[in-house]
Amino acid sequence: MVPEATEHPILKGVEREFVAGGSLYLNTPLPPSSTVLLLGSVTNEPSEPVAWTHSYKGARVFYTSLGHPKDFESPSFRRLLVNAIFWTLNRPAPQTLRAAEKKAK
Repeated sequence: MVPEATEHPILKGVEREFVAGGSLYLNTPLPPSSTVLLLGSVTNEPSEPVAWTHSYKGARVFYTSLGHPKDFESPSFRRLLVNAIFWTLNRPAPQTLRAAEKKAK
């Protein structure tokens, strides 16, 4: 988690560190207006952004390079996605993932 972003609504309820199951994509450079939320790293390589926000023509945009099937086993990853969806809609995220599942039905 990027220290400057810890209070971002997308990161609420997301662990400061969690292990992802996939590869680390090279995502830099990002547009200057991007806000990096999470960094990923592998041994002996520089960190890369793995989740960030951006604004495009007034719309909220979220991107993550995470998404390996094993990532979905992580409650933090699932919380990240739920929070991001609600953030892009400019709506408050549900307090629990179960509440989000009910809203989706």
